[in-house]
Amino acid sequence: MAKFEIRGLDDMMQALNALEVEEVAAKMLEESVPILEQEVKKEVSRHKDTGDMYESIGSTGARRNQRGYYICVRPTGYASAKKWRNARTKGGKRAGKKVRVRNMEKMVYLEYGTSKQRATPVLSRATRRAEKDVISKMQEVFNREVDGK
Repeated sequence: MAKFEIRGLDDMMQALNALEVEEVAAKMLEESVPILEQEVKKEVSRHKDTGDMYESIGSTGARRNQRGYYICVRPTGYASAKKWRNARTKGGKRAGKKVRVRNMEKMVYLEYGTSKQRATPVLSRATRRAEKDVISKMQEVFNREVDGK
């Protein structure tokens, strides 16, 4: 029968237990999110009309839910006062009332399209392009935190 011996496993387990997972996860996200934010802005800049949506793109802080930590990169606020859309009633008739357009709503129209506009998946493309750099940055932060403790 084969016999083997593992050395150093106890040290590694102690180091992992001493590591503050909550702090490290938040740091990993905070330090890697500028890469994604920059890539999203680069993709959106191709579709810039007034620049309202482009300028409003930012990231939230690291937050935690039941699944773990996350950060959102998204546009916030409303389009400038010049951009309005007609509001519709439940019956589908135009109400004559004008409503300001949210920048996030413009992003959704850009990403998924409308009945009159072809979809241009800027978020999907930006996420794919930034994925490797974000993962390597997160790994770098993790290694730094593990080695530092």
